Amino acid sequence: MLNGESKMTRLDKIEYYLEIAKTVSLRSVCGRRKFGAILIKNDSIISTGYNGSIRGGLNCGTDVKCLKDIHNIPTMEGHDLCAAIHAEENTIINAARTGISTLDATLFLSGDRSERPCSRCRKMIIQAGIKDCYFFDAKTNSVVHEQVSEWINLENKWMRELERKD
Repeated sequence: MLNGESKMTRLDKIEYYLEIAKTVSLRSVCGRRKFGAILIKNDSIISTGYNGSIRGGLNCGTDVKCLKDIHNIPTMEGHDLCAAIHAEENTIINAARTGISTLDATLFLSGDRSERPCSRCRKMIIQAGIKDCYFFDAKTNSVVHEQVSEWINLENKWMRELERKD
């Protein structure tokens, strides 16, 4: 310690990137959920995104009422009635707008109620070639690291479950 200064604890890289994603989430105006995502490749941020309406469009929850609230649609359902593009999607789209490849990148996701990306976003993440994802699981109060290749099994399970319902 120099001059009586207290020793500061340095965040590890995972905590650091999750904190950046959390800060990105502050740009969201969604009244239901606020998420931020960043893509890392070669230890550098290649893209960021947060959930929100299309560029130049009305903001759901501030400019207009939330359509899902109007129709009493539960969270994680009725994506077709949601005007927002999810943080994960925006991060992938923003990388594409600048010509940066998402292949083998790592996604860090943070939100007000963090959890694994929804099925819609998982499909996009798989297709974008992202290799792994970190997010904070509020239920277990811990950081979760998942390999995106394992999500293919989740999607296959979901399809089989829907197939059995018919």
